[in-house]
Amino acid sequence: MNMNHARKGLIAITGTTGVGKSQLAIELARAVNGEVINADALQVYRGYNVITNKVTEEEAAAVPHHLLGFVDPTQEYSVQRFEYDALQKIDEIHRRNRVPILVGGTNYYIQSVLFRKSLISSSSRRRIFTENGLDVDDLAHEDDYRGSKETAVERAFEASKKNTSNQKLWEELKRVDPLMAEKWHPNNRRKVLRSLEVSQTTGRRHSEWVQESEAARSKEETLRFPTLLFWLYAEKDVLNKRLDERVDKMVERGLFDEVSQLAKDLKDAGGAVSGGPMDDFSIGLKQAIGFREFQHYLRTIEAIAADAQDAHGGSDGRIVAEKEAESLKDEGLVDMKTSTRRYAKRQISWIRNKLIPECRETANKSTNAHAYILDATDLDNWDSCVREKGTDIAERFINDRALPDAASVSPVARALFADIKDKPETLVSWKRYHCSVCSKTVLEAKDGVAHEVWLNGEDEYHQHLRSRQHKKNLRYRKRFLTNVGDPPSQDDDASVRAKRANIGSSKDDDTRQ
Repeated sequence: MNMNHARKGLIAITGTTGVGKSQLAIELARAVNGEVINADALQVYRGYNVITNKVTEEEAAAVPHHLLGFVDPTQEYSVQRFEYDALQKIDEIHRRNRVPILVGGTNYYIQSVLFRKSLISSSSRRRIFTENGLDVDDLAHEDDYRGSKETAVERAFEASKKNTSNQKLWEELKRVDPLMAEKWHPNNRRKVLRSLEVSQTTGRRHSEWVQESEAARSKEETLRFPTLLFWLYAEKDVLNKRLDERVDKMVERGLFDEVSQLAKDLKDAGGAVSGGPMDDFSIGLKQAIGFREFQHYLRTIEAIAADAQDAHGGSDGRIVAEKEAESLKDEGLVDMKTSTRRYAKRQISWIRNKLIPECRETANKSTNAHAYILDATDLDNWDSCVREKGTDIAERFINDRALPDAASVSPVARALFADIKDKPETLVSWKRYHCSVCSKTVLEAKDGVAHEVWLNGEDEYHQHLRSRQHKKNLRYRKRFLTNVGDPPSQDDDASVRAKRANIGSSKDDDTRQ
């Protein structure tokens, strides 16, 4: 092995949930003298091995693993901190003359490590803070990683807005920076706050920083290391079946015990993660698929337990409540499977439109990222389609030998690469699209909560328009208009509203946000 190259190179493995990324990472680590660095935003948290789908202790013991299960579940862990922690681990592994293998499905974590993409450098921020009379040193006392001063400013800004609703924050951003407001959903509080904070602390719109940064990145060397990227891919129908079975296995392994324990731990910690409200499922371990989906079930179980302690609680009422709990449990399982499939679609969209195009953009630069697709559709052929091909390519990369043409690896790779853009979508050119067909009003939604469907980027939007669920909802909408007429209003007669609300509702609706 060329140790000089090993000290500089990096292998990264990405793909949807449920395709075998961890297994390949361990196999490659054994083959090329590597160590695994976790790049899954939920697996950094301690405990809760079922809901986060961590590798088992036996699997992890086969090779060294890093950044796995080390963050307190009641705390929030940011991409900025991951970038710093991962870069430290990579340096340590290189110093041991071993190969770092970055693996996970949180693609923006992977991208933050591979590419230098800071929109606002530390030196620029410090200069701007000084010009605006801000003393950054006073805000950094509790942080322990590089970039803490900037992060402390973000936290202070977030704290100043804690009593402002999501909608009002978004409206404020729309006034300050309409281009960035177009990119974020009003409920994406973290990103709305980030755009507002950048604009207010620097005196420049966030969109201006983004445009400037993207223009610079197209010309400069942004890749940190010579990189070999593997995308583990599985055909949609096979993957969806595999994901559904995976959820069933999680239930067998104790999913409900973990969900209940997590709810209790968060409640004991004050019902919040780093200041976020209990019903904010966009931060910390509350993002885990399977936590949000069972909240109604957990509350019902809690109420049943409380009634059982009440001497006046009737057996008939308890039986009804228990039946309702079972029904909510079944609905939660359906929702969890739907959310898992939807998450897999988002992962694929990111890889196709951002990660691989950005790797391709390094072709004419001095440091290159080589992207390969391995077909993990048929697990019976794992050795020949994934392990053997992956190991051969990795050994060639580490030893500085000629690499095969990426499209020649398999028919699946050839077809996918033919459909991937050469340049990544930029944030400025990227747009969010709203699907009014699949969105539901309060009156239409079975749970009485409005559900809006937003698609990220043109590619995802057009894929959505071709999806079976969209076509199904379109048929419902057409029948809705034919049978009832105009959409319901708040002034409609209750019976008419109820009739209209039932049209377009479906037990297997795939558009819940």
